[in-house]
Amino acid sequence: MMGERLLIKDALVADPASGAAEPRDLLIENGRIGCVAPPATIEGAGIDVHHAPNRLILPGLVNAHTHGHANLVKGVADRWTLEASLTNGPWLSGARDPETIYLSTLVGALDMVSGGCTSAFDLVYEFPLPTLAGFRAAAEACADAGMKAVLAPMVADRTLFAAIPGLLDALPADLRSALTSFDLGSGDATLAAIEEIIAARDSLPDGIEIAIAPTIPHHCSEEFLSRCLRLAERHGLLVHMHLAESRLQAVAAQKLWGMSPVRYLDRQGALGPDFIAAHGVWLDEADLDLLAERGSSIAHIPASNFRLGSGMAHVRQMLERGINVGLATDGANSSDALSMLQAMRLASYGSRLFAGSRDDWLSAAETLRLATMGGADLLGLDHAGRIEPDAVADLVFFDLGHIDFIPLNDPVNQLVTAAGSAAVTDVMTDGEFIVRDGKHTRIDTSDLQARATEAAERQLKTLAEGRAFAARLEPHVVAFAEKMAGEPLAIERFIHPQGGKGL
Repeated sequence: MMGERLLIKDALVADPASGAAEPRDLLIENGRIGCVAPPATIEGAGIDVHHAPNRLILPGLVNAHTHGHANLVKGVADRWTLEASLTNGPWLSGARDPETIYLSTLVGALDMVSGGCTSAFDLVYEFPLPTLAGFRAAAEACADAGMKAVLAPMVADRTLFAAIPGLLDALPADLRSALTSFDLGSGDATLAAIEEIIAARDSLPDGIEIAIAPTIPHHCSEEFLSRCLRLAERHGLLVHMHLAESRLQAVAAQKLWGMSPVRYLDRQGALGPDFIAAHGVWLDEADLDLLAERGSSIAHIPASNFRLGSGMAHVRQMLERGINVGLATDGANSSDALSMLQAMRLASYGSRLFAGSRDDWLSAAETLRLATMGGADLLGLDHAGRIEPDAVADLVFFDLGHIDFIPLNDPVNQLVTAAGSAAVTDVMTDGEFIVRDGKHTRIDTSDLQARATEAAERQLKTLAEGRAFAARLEPHVVAFAEKMAGEPLAIERFIHPQGGKGL
């Protein structure tokens, strides 16, 4: 490890706040940026120097929503909708020991770090309920990879089949009678498990924080949600929930409560500066007004929204209201790649799907801010995602000699439109290189493929029965969701051909 003072010279530095990339020297002191200055203006004794010619430096990218438990099932889904994914959830994340959880989380953390992502909000799921051993394994995996993380036990007290009005009755009788295998732990047991995890928070690795994720509003009874919110308030935790991700979820809210899920959550006292909504595809302008009024944030997850056919969230409407928006990849079971560079590209291009002026499209500078400052603020990392004095020295270095940047016409625009993970050479957290010349410095990855493959094969074999049962359920669930898609809503997030109702 280098000394406490490190001068990074000769690089091009991208500032998300201004959207500009200019030659700058960075002085790193005790893991933070001490000074940002024009070239050759920082001098002093006792400073190590790191020359970075032909490099573009920007703050470490921040993933506002992912699921470390899903990385061993990368590629298992083809034409899955969200409801198909939820149907398969119990076997996707069931029967895993801490070592398997560690490997799954580590694979994802190394994937993200390799692409320049230094922090993530990870919603950790264990079926049928959280465990301290599993949560600690996830925390250690992130820390071992050099990644900072906010980890949230993802919990509920209702299954998909109990949560969606009419879904249970739409299943054949033999499948209904067998659904007990998908039962969750009781609300009491789940909350007790979270309390145990919170009690151990001081023993977690540095850089790991705790939050809570009552997963989807209608998957939580009012009592369970209320208890989760009280627990979060008592311990000062962020609350992160999937919100209006699919059309079926928006329809279900109207059937259950006669109002949108945003208005329902506000009635329950959930909304506020510590509340984060994931996806937010099927939110109308009144919903966004309320989220803005309450100071809540939104994690925008374009890859998953495209992958699962959920529709496209209208980010411009969020930003116009001053809502803080962070960019995210989701988990490997619903977007497969954990690339924040891909997420930037999809967010930029997806903003062009909405009719209106091109001024409403996300600019490259705005997109970069979503992936840095927006995500950092969402995670509560006030000093991350920025290039400025006192910001943490979480930095990613890109090779300007890589084909993605040849010729170099507009570095920030090319980050969004062209750059891939192969252009990342170095990654730093708290002033320490965790990736150097494309190699991880903290983890020996030589046997990672063999270990992860063995764990995935063991998991798939152990859970084969649950997977087969989910495969029988899936077509019935999807058919029900497609039928419910005809229910009227005030907004539309799909493109309808032949002059039908559009975006």
